[in-house]
Amino acid sequence: MACPLLRTHGKRGVSFTLGALLMAALMARETHARAQTQDPTFQTPPYLMDPQPTELTLLFELRRASAAEVTLTGPEGARTLPSPTTKHHMVRLRGLQPDASYTYQVRLAEGPTRNGHFRTPRDHERDDARLCLYGDSRSGEEEHQRVIAGLRRAHQAAPMEAVVHLGDFAARGGELGEWVAPFASIGPLAQEVGLVPVLGNHELIPDGTGRPHYTRFLGRAMGSTAYYTRRFGPLHLVVLDTNTDWPEDAAQLEWAREQLRTLRAAHAEDFILVLAHHPMFSSSLHEDHQPLRDALEQSVREHADMVFGGHDHTYERGTVSGLHYVVSGGGGSPLYALNHRRDGQLAYAPEHHFVCVDVADGTLTLTAQRPDGTTLEACAVRRGQPFVCADGTPRGVVGGVPPWRFWITSALLWWRLGPALLLLAVAFGVVRRWLARRRARRAT
Repeated sequence: MACPLLRTHGKRGVSFTLGALLMAALMARETHARAQTQDPTFQTPPYLMDPQPTELTLLFELRRASAAEVTLTGPEGARTLPSPTTKHHMVRLRGLQPDASYTYQVRLAEGPTRNGHFRTPRDHERDDARLCLYGDSRSGEEEHQRVIAGLRRAHQAAPMEAVVHLGDFAARGGELGEWVAPFASIGPLAQEVGLVPVLGNHELIPDGTGRPHYTRFLGRAMGSTAYYTRRFGPLHLVVLDTNTDWPEDAAQLEWAREQLRTLRAAHAEDFILVLAHHPMFSSSLHEDHQPLRDALEQSVREHADMVFGGHDHTYERGTVSGLHYVVSGGGGSPLYALNHRRDGQLAYAPEHHFVCVDVADGTLTLTAQRPDGTTLEACAVRRGQPFVCADGTPRGVVGGVPPWRFWITSALLWWRLGPALLLLAVAFGVVRRWLARRRARRAT
């Protein structure tokens, strides 16, 4: 029996089918190529998480269960830390000295060794700090690699104490391969700088099935919940899990309000940053995450200095009624040019990028950089004051396109509408043929 699609659309149907077959062949080839280059022993390279002045956590995943030993060498000498037979290794590196260099070697009972090095964060009581942030790398491994290369160059130029990933590390969190693949990109950086993760919505797709994988690869290093606080000198991070029903998540809401209140009371002159995957403010595709605004905006305004988000694949900076915000979702995913030009928007650039935050002498400097190392914008802010950028004004680069132009030219729109339009075309062809046959019967 002939294919109805080919019968209805003729050459167009043939072209569509051949294109689909070609795409499937290319995807199969890519999957085969990945399989050919996989490390036969390590599912992921060793990677560092939760950097603190006196401890970090080293994780690595094997393809087959094996015992392992980690030899850690630093100012106090060398010591060996055993890890029992398992596929999923997590070794706490404790008793470290602040602002000190260490090397480590991972040895398996049978198989190759892996080496790495890191420098611990400086003591909490200092008055300066540096960390970098980016989000939404998920399926864009080629662009993700470029972002990571840029971050490594930034780290070599001025060492950072942590790298914050603002969520959507995996494209479909329920699939194991979607967690393993990004380590081919982030691995070289994560072997020398500790990661601080924010839980994104794609980590849970589909229907929350990805949460065990998130816990396995990232979450267990940070604690029992996906929300927590961390400190780097005068920088205090309040990390939220916005993949929740806020009105019913009373435990997290109460925790967040209490953390913001107590942190500000104890550290009146420090900077408090709120980190969430879904942005409190955004002018792009997903716009403001209203549940977050409804639940926590008042507390954030009272106690925090800035709120960071990802989710929208762009760079944006602004100030809404005195509260500073940044959206950094340019880690590798397809970019969103859509710009609603909201009140308070000061910069918008739909480009792949990362953001570095430096604090010194009571000033926070925000530098957004492209993967090639060039600067999107650099702006400074003191507590309670407006941004001042390189040209002496609060405003930096403003780009993007208005909604009408975005939706006409957006590949995302046509990707979503394409199947529906195809079905409509097939239905139109079927109805047209039926009407033609009906007219022919009436004529005879």
